[in-house]
Amino acid sequence: MNQVTEIMNNDPMFCTSETRIAEIKHLLKKYDYKELLVLDSEKDRHPIGVVSLEDMASEAIEHGAMPSDTSAVECMRSIPAVVAENSSYEECLNVMRQNHMDFIPVVDMNGHVTGVVEREKLTKMLM
Repeated sequence: MNQVTEIMNNDPMFCTSETRIAEIKHLLKKYDYKELLVLDSEKDRHPIGVVSLEDMASEAIEHGAMPSDTSAVECMRSIPAVVAENSSYEECLNVMRQNHMDFIPVVDMNGHVTGVVEREKLTKMLM
């Protein structure tokens, strides 16, 4: 059985709950990402959400948020799901489909993010 650890990105791009939206915007544009994973801290690496340009724009419109004053935790959405390191490709794809996810965090038994699986890469491996 193929496990997600075989295809996951072991060094995923992320921000923390305290990262300012100006920096998040820069990262999203620089790496051409739609969303960025939000972790509680670089040390603990627990997934707590995802943030996109759309999320940041909504926060700015609704609350007049300024990029220099607003952090990820103020505009992120909760992460719908994660998968364990021992999950199969098929299990991972099913979770991603059910939750309409383009990427999914992979966590160890303590809930720390060890990598990310991208839906496009996973789909190619299953074909």
